[in-house]
Amino acid sequence: MKKVSITIMALFICLLSLSGCQQAKSTPEISQYVQPINTLQVNDGVKIVGLGEATHGNKEFQQLKKDIFEALVNHNNCRIFALEGDFGGCAKVNNYILDDEGTAKEAVAEIGFAIYRTKEMEELVQWMHDYNQTAKENEKLKFYGFDMQRYDNSKEFLFMYLNKVDNALSDKYRELLADLNDETVYNQDKAKVKQALSGVEELMETMTAQKDNYIALTSEKEYQFAYQCAQSIKENATLHGTNANYSQTRDEYMKNKIDWILNYENNQMIFITGHNGHIGKTSAASGYTSMGNRLADSYGDQYYAIGTDFYKSTFNTVTSTGKSKVMTVHHSNDLTRVFTGFNSNINFIDFASASQNPQIAKILQSTQSMGNIGAEFNDWQKISKMFYTLKMKPARAYNALIFVNKGM
Repeated sequence: MKKVSITIMALFICLLSLSGCQQAKSTPEISQYVQPINTLQVNDGVKIVGLGEATHGNKEFQQLKKDIFEALVNHNNCRIFALEGDFGGCAKVNNYILDDEGTAKEAVAEIGFAIYRTKEMEELVQWMHDYNQTAKENEKLKFYGFDMQRYDNSKEFLFMYLNKVDNALSDKYRELLADLNDETVYNQDKAKVKQALSGVEELMETMTAQKDNYIALTSEKEYQFAYQCAQSIKENATLHGTNANYSQTRDEYMKNKIDWILNYENNQMIFITGHNGHIGKTSAASGYTSMGNRLADSYGDQYYAIGTDFYKSTFNTVTSTGKSKVMTVHHSNDLTRVFTGFNSNINFIDFASASQNPQIAKILQSTQSMGNIGAEFNDWQKISKMFYTLKMKPARAYNALIFVNKGM
């Protein structure tokens, strides 16, 4: 009787936690398709490699930026790193890694967002700086930002350039653009933003008309960079001073920034990194076309997107009240369950390779609820995974996936 009771109890537990007994029979073997990140090498035809992060403020996802970029530097001769960070702020980082201006910590503080003020980002920037100390001039690493949600650093670079070519013009527009600043970026009076937007548009018209004269006084590269700083200021003012759809327009602008970086760097391979929602080749909602979707439309197979997902993630976030907080969430889907029992915490699979297994291919082509947490997150959102996951077909959204079992 005791044995019968134990058997019934075991069966009951199994039925309650269907995550175990049935999965052991149906989970496909994936270990042969998992590869070390430091061996990553993409096809020669790829121009853009994107790395998404399922959550901001997570240590492992921060570390992966360096790991993936270093692999691409070693195996694909990639030299350009671009971040979902402020264009002007990231130019400050570039000045540090190229010209030794300041420190890694000071440079990282300029990126524009608290989520990047981390030890891991400092280590990435320091590594790029140290790499450049012995690299040949044409092999030096460079750091760019493709976001435009800040003003101050782009204004600083713009006016530094204008001071070289036309001091009077610089003084005039420094005053006209004074209301566009980081301190009031989210609460500035809309009328003031609109007025300053007209000012920056007027300035850009003057810069276009005087292009040849300005280039003669400086260089083509200096002019292009300064003009892009003005463009970034205009874009941010458009987001805050008009009725533009913020998310849709921002992703359009970010895609255009990546186009510009590619052109500015003579069409070299570029590594980009940001949230999964921007990197993925499919869009999260009707009426919204993500940056990654736009890149896929423009570049086709030349864009290689890597997504990330997790079983457990502990991350730094900001609540809707502005309070910084550390939170933890769990979730699973058919794809993450494939990695259950792996000893390694971080696992990379290329979908083309893994799809040789029909069971895995079926999972990759079917809808999965994948981790998706932005810069803001609240306690109440933990009650249901519908608030921190996004339904998608992995094989349509990405070319590869990095699964982090437990992220801190």
